[in-house]
Amino acid sequence: MSSHARTRAAVVFFVLALLAVVGAVVGAVGHYTVLDRPLLLGTLAASLIIVSGTLAFGGGLSGPVIALGMIWTTVGLISYVNDWQVHARIPGPVGSGLEVRVLNDDWIVPDWTLVVRKNDGLLTREWPLVERFRSEHDDGLPTVTWVDSSHVRLDDRPDDDQAFWGGQMVVLDPETGRPLEPDHPVSRL
Repeated sequence: MSSHARTRAAVVFFVLALLAVVGAVVGAVGHYTVLDRPLLLGTLAASLIIVSGTLAFGGGLSGPVIALGMIWTTVGLISYVNDWQVHARIPGPVGSGLEVRVLNDDWIVPDWTLVVRKNDGLLTREWPLVERFRSEHDDGLPTVTWVDSSHVRLDDRPDDDQAFWGGQMVVLDPETGRPLEPDHPVSRL
C-alpha cells in the first residue's frame, strides 16, 4: 500500500471514529435506543483511532492487534456484567406505540428501573420513569397502569406494606413518551 493510500485510509478511519462519537452523543442526549450505546460506540471509536494511527504512522500490526483484543475483551466483560434484561412490558394505549418496560440487572443485588419506550423503528426512544433501585425481588416494583397516552399511574402492590409509590401520576408527552411531570425520574423513596 502506497504512502498516499495509507494516509487516505487513516483519514477515513479517523472520520468514522468521529462519527461514532457523534452518534453516541446524539443517542445519549436524544434518548435514541439505537445510538444510546456509549460503551460500544466509544470502543468502536477507540478501535478506529488505533487503526487510523497504525496506518498513518506505520509500524507493525502486533501492537494494535493486541490493543484491540484487550479493548474488545474488556468491553465484552463489562457488557456481560452490566446487561439490563427486560423483566416485563406494560403496553400503552392501542396505537400509541408507548410501553413501560421493567428492566433489571440481576448481578449480585438486582438493580431495577422503569423506562417509558416510544417504539418508532430506528427512532425508538426510551426515557427513565423510575430511578434505579435495589431490591432482592420484584415485589418492590409498582403496579403500572396507563390512564391514557399522557398519564401513567404508579401504585403500591396489594401485598406491599411499605407504600412507596402511593398512586403517583406521571404526565408524559404522548408523542415521544418523555415524562413531563415530574420532570425527573420518580424516586422510590
